[in-house]
Amino acid sequence: MKLRTILSLIAASLVCMSARAEASIHWLNPTHSFGAFHEEMGAVTCTFLGVNNGTDSLVVIDARANCGCTRPTYSRKPVAPGDTLRISVSYDPSGRPGRFDKQVRVTTNASSTPTVLHVKGTVIGTRATLNSRYPVEVGQARLNTDVCPFGQTFRGHVLASAINIYNAGLDTIRPYISQKSEVFNAIFQPEAIAPGEQGIVSLTAYTDRVPQWGLVTDSIVLVPDGGAPVEHQIAIPTTMILNEDFSQLTPEQRAEAPAARVNPGTLDFSIINRESAPRSLTLTVSNVGKKSMIIRRIYSPCKAISISSIPKRIAPGKSKDITVTLDPSLLTDDNLLNERIILITNSPSNHNLTIRVVGTISR
Repeated sequence: MKLRTILSLIAASLVCMSARAEASIHWLNPTHSFGAFHEEMGAVTCTFLGVNNGTDSLVVIDARANCGCTRPTYSRKPVAPGDTLRISVSYDPSGRPGRFDKQVRVTTNASSTPTVLHVKGTVIGTRATLNSRYPVEVGQARLNTDVCPFGQTFRGHVLASAINIYNAGLDTIRPYISQKSEVFNAIFQPEAIAPGEQGIVSLTAYTDRVPQWGLVTDSIVLVPDGGAPVEHQIAIPTTMILNEDFSQLTPEQRAEAPAARVNPGTLDFSIINRESAPRSLTLTVSNVGKKSMIIRRIYSPCKAISISSIPKRIAPGKSKDITVTLDPSLLTDDNLLNERIILITNSPSNHNLTIRVVGTISR
């Protein structure tokens, strides 16, 4: 009995000692910065060191990056207590100019919670990469676009757009919008863009401050840095389409609303000589609805077409004539005239009408 008791106690002690043996890891530095480097260098690599300060062997179960451009490599061999674990992490900068901060999640038998390692730095892009991602050159700044389309919405809504900026120079830049506008608001993040880093200008358009309806064009002037010469500034065209919101009208209100009709639906100027004097045709606009019709706007995107004698209102059952004038000297080099006139009214059934303007241009 005594021998059996002694053996039982020894076995219990061994079990307790085994239960207390466990791996533990201390990372010497969980973050590595590559600093600023040129894309031409190719993939860069660093090594993270973790000391097993536990009493059992340390094993890496898994190591995964949050991006395909980042690749961890490691040994699956157990790391004895007191020894050092090494995990190499490489980052491929190809086609990725600007600042980066990537994560590698490392899971070991020391904890069920992964350790997050960071690699970061700034890639100075090649000209080929910049031309593909930031094709617009403005001084030492590069932009991803030189137009700012806000899209289509109802008046009173707020529109948003954005332009990405890359600093391809050697000095920090502080871009800004040079002209003040009640319609547009610009926020630069960050306000100062270091060499090789990216920024963004977030643009907001307040449509209730726009006096026009339909297609609205404007521009903003972006200056890459204070004191930049005029040739290093850029006027960026903005576009938006503003419509009237009739969604809250009841069926009864729609039945009592104005309704627009135009005649003819196509204005044919027939044969046009480029050297001829301006010619005019008449467009008749009628209100076939039950309430007064307001002409919000009538316009043509073609510079050769001008419109005059535009009434502000048309009573129910009434018609008004509008004069459409074509100046052949302002036409393009095409042989055919195929343009349009846009009529915008407060008619919920057809508030946006298109009238074709056609003709054949003689040599």
